[in-house]
Amino acid sequence: MDNNKSIINKLMRNTLNANKVRNKYIIIAIVLTTLMLSFVFSTGLSYYKSMKIQQLRLMGTNAHVALTLPSEDQIGKIKQLPYVEEVGLQHNVGMLKLSDNMKFMSISLHWFDQEEWKNFRAPVYDDVKGEYPKSENEIMVPLWILNNMGIKEPKIGMKIPLSYYLGEDRGLLQTKDFILSGYFTDYTYIRSGNIGSILVSKELAKQSGNSVSNSGAISIKYIDSKNIDKYNDMLKNDINLNEKQQIKFVPIYDNGSSNKLSTIISFLAVIFFLMFAGYLLIYNVFYISVSKDIQYYGLLKTVGTTSKQLKKIVVGQANILAVIGIPIGLLIGALLSLLIVPKALSLMNLETGMEISFHPFIFIGTAFFSYITIILGVRKSAKITSKISPIEAMNYTGVKVNKKQISNSHTGNLRKMAFRSIFRDPKRASIVFLSLFLGLTIFLIISTMISSMDIKHYINSYVKNDFILSNNTLEPGAMVNGSSEKQKFDSSFISTLESDIDITNLRTTSIEKMSMKYDPIIFKKHMDWFYDRFNLDEDLSYQTVYDNFWGYIIAIDDRYIEEFNQSHPDSIIDLEAFKKGDIALFGSNDPTLYSDVKEVDISILSNNIERKFTIGGFLPFGFQFAAGAMAPNIYVSQEVLNSLVDNPYIYKINMDVKAGGSEKALNTIKKMTENDNDISRVSRIERQAEMRDSKLMLYILGGGVAFILALIGILNFINVMASEIISRKKEFAMLESIGMTFKQVKNMLVLEGFGYGLLTIFLVGIFGNIITYSIFILFKKQADYAIYTFPTIQMIVSIVIVLLVCLLTPIIIYKSLVKDSIVERLRDN
Repeated sequence: MDNNKSIINKLMRNTLNANKVRNKYIIIAIVLTTLMLSFVFSTGLSYYKSMKIQQLRLMGTNAHVALTLPSEDQIGKIKQLPYVEEVGLQHNVGMLKLSDNMKFMSISLHWFDQEEWKNFRAPVYDDVKGEYPKSENEIMVPLWILNNMGIKEPKIGMKIPLSYYLGEDRGLLQTKDFILSGYFTDYTYIRSGNIGSILVSKELAKQSGNSVSNSGAISIKYIDSKNIDKYNDMLKNDINLNEKQQIKFVPIYDNGSSNKLSTIISFLAVIFFLMFAGYLLIYNVFYISVSKDIQYYGLLKTVGTTSKQLKKIVVGQANILAVIGIPIGLLIGALLSLLIVPKALSLMNLETGMEISFHPFIFIGTAFFSYITIILGVRKSAKITSKISPIEAMNYTGVKVNKKQISNSHTGNLRKMAFRSIFRDPKRASIVFLSLFLGLTIFLIISTMISSMDIKHYINSYVKNDFILSNNTLEPGAMVNGSSEKQKFDSSFISTLESDIDITNLRTTSIEKMSMKYDPIIFKKHMDWFYDRFNLDEDLSYQTVYDNFWGYIIAIDDRYIEEFNQSHPDSIIDLEAFKKGDIALFGSNDPTLYSDVKEVDISILSNNIERKFTIGGFLPFGFQFAAGAMAPNIYVSQEVLNSLVDNPYIYKINMDVKAGGSEKALNTIKKMTENDNDISRVSRIERQAEMRDSKLMLYILGGGVAFILALIGILNFINVMASEIISRKKEFAMLESIGMTFKQVKNMLVLEGFGYGLLTIFLVGIFGNIITYSIFILFKKQADYAIYTFPTIQMIVSIVIVLLVCLLTPIIIYKSLVKDSIVERLRDN
């Protein structure tokens, strides 16, 4: 048995050494497949890791929930619950009095116990330096707060003077020189709108009179994150909550699995596709090799080699080549990932930075899927060698030709002879066509999608003005995150804009919350739409709707109405009546919902002033302010809202500047809003630059994938032609011996190559374009700014390359084989 094993291994090595050209192709195929898979794994896991870390950093904790105002008894019980893994305590200590240079902030003093800090906070903060405060005069400060204090280069042990109030009632103002015991990068201010905390010691926390029970919470991490709703219900039953307590759910821990499932399916689909592309080449190379050497395997059977042993010889060769090719692919993939993955992730605008993953799973997963691809690719060839009999092997050509094919052959016509040679082995030809088709089609799809991302159309569709500034404290999520409305765009701010920038057009949009008198009859259609939009299964009670029927009154520039009337001649709005306040407008894309609504009674929530408006028309839903509540939003003129509210909140500033003044204006706006996360900025000049960078990077990444797939197709073609010409060497010699010239044989092979190229281009021209356009339709649903643009130049270049390869390959290979005389080639076996 041992002797047989050593003999089989020797045969396997000898067979491998006899097929050096084939081995190179297979190693290249393995390297390319492994490289692509490693890139996909690295990008996918790096993106997942970056998103996970971003979510945690924006939340500022990795706890699952927090219970507010827990009693000592409840804290003790929670620590003993079997489904609770970790807990931490925290509470408010006081409030910082902001100095003149500490603008745009709302800063509290806060205390964490050691478990809260070590288990929940420190792991999600970035670049933590120093230690948590221990002495009464020590503090730990986020870098963004130090920045706003004017401290650009903090040092552990430096003195920082602060004025602050302690306790809930914020009594006596105190001033003290604190010692900086540590600092860190905190991202929660991005989510909360410049609201943050300076961390203080337990000693200072005691002086405030506050405690976890009267102004704090207990953070809780359950034993797993998949059953948080279930554990919350158990927690409520186990500790008996009072009416003032809440279990606050950390938003990132949702239990919905649909998004995760779709992501996993998409990821696996990409992996399968790449495996299939690699499989085509590996399968084709082995299939051709076995077809060529089948007589050799038949002879081995005649001397007693079993089917199982023959299969081991073929699979063993694949294993040896895998051991060579996979590590090379992993090494190249790792090096490329270091360069390319950060560029790919940079397109995704991750606010808290990116995390490049080199987890062992990447290399294990890549190696596993690459090896599976190799085994699948060699499986058919191993099956052929193991099942064929010695007699069949002697007559085996790998081609099934029926009598009809023979009778219809036209050996005297070069074009028809070439055409017949292409389809001599239909399976082999189909693999070559499929490989070339996939490569060119993928290239066509990627080029079309990127070319269709029209920058000018995108800017015109989504950025209506040169600059748009928004007050983030008025966004719907601001109140949820603990923020409060602020007048960010006061008269001083707007005056500075007008004096420092060459403005040609400036418009403001103001908003205030208002309640609307609810009538279940006239608002029935609206409520039906509301229930459907938010997937509410049951109608809310009349009292619930009545108490919560509020929305926004939005004041817009009169020029918007003028422009609307010009573009909607069938829905003219009475401009004069709008200016005077005789009419108001609803924001809706379906005016039929309000066919019964003629007038509305509203009350401004900030001052309880009431007003009745006649509804005089409709603007698009979400116009200038894409938020709302249960009641429909109404639009009025600036003059009308100013008459109802003193200094209403300005939500948005839209402005255009003189030609050539965008760079200067951008620099001015940046200085005015520096470190102020309460204001967001959208500008044409920045969006154009972002789009150009994104398109370039997509071309590099997408083009790289398309190039590799096209290369696999071309390698398949070269391998088929090489194998065909080598196996037909004697056939060509016979044709020459009966009068066919060298030039005629060469022309026939050129026609074969041209036929492969032409048929591939024909298939891509019909089916490839159908697939591409179908994908574009789906793409346009996600990016409505896209304009279908056929990548003419890119496709001409790729077609020329494919045709050149198809034409030159057979000539080069044939010329290398005809150095011997006809007699020597006829005699050669």
